[in-house]
Amino acid sequence: MLVDRRLLIDLGPDSATAAGELGADLSQVRYLLQTHAHSDHFDPGHLITRHPDYAGENRSPLSIAASGKTLEAMGRRLKGEDPSAELFDPDFQKKLGLSLFPIQDGQALCLGEYRVTALDSGHDPQEDALIFRVEQGRSAFLYGTDLLEISPKGWELLRERPLDFAILDQTYGHGVNSGGHLDAGQTASIAGRMRREGILKPGGQVYATHLSHEGNKNHEEAERDAAANGYRIAFDGLCLRTED
Repeated sequence: MLVDRRLLIDLGPDSATAAGELGADLSQVRYLLQTHAHSDHFDPGHLITRHPDYAGENRSPLSIAASGKTLEAMGRRLKGEDPSAELFDPDFQKKLGLSLFPIQDGQALCLGEYRVTALDSGHDPQEDALIFRVEQGRSAFLYGTDLLEISPKGWELLRERPLDFAILDQTYGHGVNSGGHLDAGQTASIAGRMRREGILKPGGQVYATHLSHEGNKNHEEAERDAAANGYRIAFDGLCLRTED
């Protein structure tokens, strides 16, 4: 997900390809929120190519916020890509133009004009996987992919400020949940609770993403089911705008 061309959530393997297909300019990205370091969400090669040896002298500084365990996992994967990579070494960070910002469940962090609050996703305790609420001015949204559940503390934090929209995991269709993610019924349940508890602004939308072929219907059918439960199904290239 790309926000204002300046903030990217998850540096996945298809980031560059998707940006090229959709005409999105990644050269202005200054901030990266990494939910966790699984291979479908983090491609270490995208960071390695920021090294001056790859003619990356003109790349912009990049601030990375993630849990401490996720940063450690990113470091291991970077080293697998390049044995000389040392993510926590200040000299290596300088070469790649990186700044690291460890963040934990319940913590808020300001990155430029954005205020980011981390919430535990329950997806992978070994990496302390997170989801994020992002605020800028009068706008706020939740990015909740790879979500197993919202904790009681998470619900409490979400009640602090109404959201313009929320993005939720829906890896599985109804009754086909093999763990670690939400299925369509759970996504509908969370979307309904958000509306009942005023977590969404009037007119605020919930979108499902991270859709797999395990029980999910095609887009048109899934959209009809979702609409009956008060949310929408996302698609590649979806563009959302807030009141700001």
